[in-house]
Amino acid sequence: MHADLDRQTLSRLRLLFAATALLTASALTTWLRPEQPTLPALLALAGVLIVALPIVLGVIKAIRASGFAATQFYMDQYVVLALAACLATGRYLTGGIVAVILVFGQMMEERTTVGVELALSKLRQLNRLIARRRRGELEEEVEAAELHLGDIIVLRPGEVVPADAVILTGSAMMDQSRITGESAPVEASTNSDIFAGTLNLNGALTARVTGAGTDTVMGRVQSIIEEAKSSEAPIISMAEDYARYYTPLIMLIAVSVFFFTQDIDRAIAVLVVSIPCAFVLASPSAMVSAIAAGSRMGLLIKSVRHLESARLVDTVVFDKTGTLTVGRLELEDVLLHDAAISKDDALRLAAALESSSNHPVARAIAHAGESLALPEVTDLIEHPGLGLEGIVEGQKIQIGRQSWLRDHGMEIALDPTLLTRHSLVLLSMNGHHTATFLLADRIRDEAAETLTRLRSLGITDFVMLTGDRAEVAQHIASSIGITDFQAECLPEDKVARIRLLKQQGHRVLVVGDGLNDAPALKEGDLGVAMGALGNDITVHTSDVALMSGDLRRLADLLMLSARTVGIINQNLLCGFLFIILAITASSLGFVNPVLAAFLHEFSAFFVIFNSARLLRFDGMEVAAVSPENTAVESVVNVPAAVA
Repeated sequence: MHADLDRQTLSRLRLLFAATALLTASALTTWLRPEQPTLPALLALAGVLIVALPIVLGVIKAIRASGFAATQFYMDQYVVLALAACLATGRYLTGGIVAVILVFGQMMEERTTVGVELALSKLRQLNRLIARRRRGELEEEVEAAELHLGDIIVLRPGEVVPADAVILTGSAMMDQSRITGESAPVEASTNSDIFAGTLNLNGALTARVTGAGTDTVMGRVQSIIEEAKSSEAPIISMAEDYARYYTPLIMLIAVSVFFFTQDIDRAIAVLVVSIPCAFVLASPSAMVSAIAAGSRMGLLIKSVRHLESARLVDTVVFDKTGTLTVGRLELEDVLLHDAAISKDDALRLAAALESSSNHPVARAIAHAGESLALPEVTDLIEHPGLGLEGIVEGQKIQIGRQSWLRDHGMEIALDPTLLTRHSLVLLSMNGHHTATFLLADRIRDEAAETLTRLRSLGITDFVMLTGDRAEVAQHIASSIGITDFQAECLPEDKVARIRLLKQQGHRVLVVGDGLNDAPALKEGDLGVAMGALGNDITVHTSDVALMSGDLRRLADLLMLSARTVGIINQNLLCGFLFIILAITASSLGFVNPVLAAFLHEFSAFFVIFNSARLLRFDGMEVAAVSPENTAVESVVNVPAAVA
């Protein structure tokens, strides 16, 4: 696509050069041979027709376009009208000069609107990376697009990873800033996932390809940015609705000017200065620049309408596991309630069940028991939000939250209110509470600072929804400054609470990990999924995917939304004032068609450069995280079932 744009630009430059040469020859012939008016007129006519060709073709092509691509039609229809007026009245030289200025200006506008195109061009270059593929003992160099699943690749220090892969040998620090927006490198070693577009800073690696071409994190990011670029925000649709009245109004003004002044140059000037570049570019240029800025910060915004609506948020709903906590759970202890079983036996039975689940709690228990010989499980049933059950070594084993086991008539062998630091997962054998697993996680370093940032933007309502116990929820909420929380939530309970908030008139932003929170993310006015790097489910279930795990980017998202709409309003106001003044000056004869073309380009470039300010947006200044403003070292509880 990038090469196609270059060829198109080169072709248009050739037409402009030919048209300019003919118009120059026409002007010189008029000066040198004033007694021969036919030849200059023919030269000028040829120049007009040549330069008008790409304009007319562009208008025809853009008639059915939508989104940002439709802007060409709204602008070029006035150019066609002005050229038609020049041709009809024999003002070939004037029409040619106006067309050359406008077409050249349009090319400059396209080159200057670099927001998303610049980001996308960098992403496209990744498919042209050279990869070292190992075949047996030999290495061969191939393009990244030629890699396939299972290929073994070799990476040297300083090289960009050409495909998603898992490390087989070696370790290195990886720069993931192209995807996550975070400058701090991360350590990767054997069995670590690495992603296309990341930079190997210092290690020699061999890795097995797990995703290549468009089926990589970068490929999916590129696809979503392309879709966001072509999507329409409500404010853009509103501008298009009013555009249908704009053209008849301008035609009426131009006809009126000619009727009262009998000066066709004034009418043509009115048409040229009325080209609504400032209006048409006001929203799309700001939106695409904002999308590019967001992608640089690791905010993958899937549609411009989400970007526009984010500024209206007044309530933020947080999931707990993997959102307010880091989501890396560890088994700290096992409490036994039956002398006939050992800790290793309890862990072995629990890990056998939990190894079939992907929930963070299950993974923590399975990881703790991976060194043990796990028995076979039959009749396995998973109860979402509650726990698992199955037959192990001839015994019915259940593991999950205490309320679920109590509902099955089981007598709980301990008082859960005495254990507030840990999350509890209970194990039963044949209906008897046999063991309790104590799990721990910690609050994200930046969680409290995130709430401070959001409050500085005027948001005062924060809600935490978790499947954990009330004691646990109370501890976490008080640690980071949330007063409204709901504990022991099933997925449907979260959805119901979000619906209630919306019915009360709140604009709700929902933040979750994108896995078990998919229904809640969809129910909110805006859903933001945490830690989307390498997570297909997260990318597809959210409105905005936060590629890094830094919660502070939430405030940056809201700031970016507000600033984008502010830039759009500036563009619209300045464009409106400019067109009013320019039409007045043209009607009074102070502006001829050629000057009108220059003034039009000035207004267009003002809008573009004003929107381009968003490309420098870096969000709030990231303060150093300290124990004074966060609960950095707090070890907190995690849900005992799907939260």
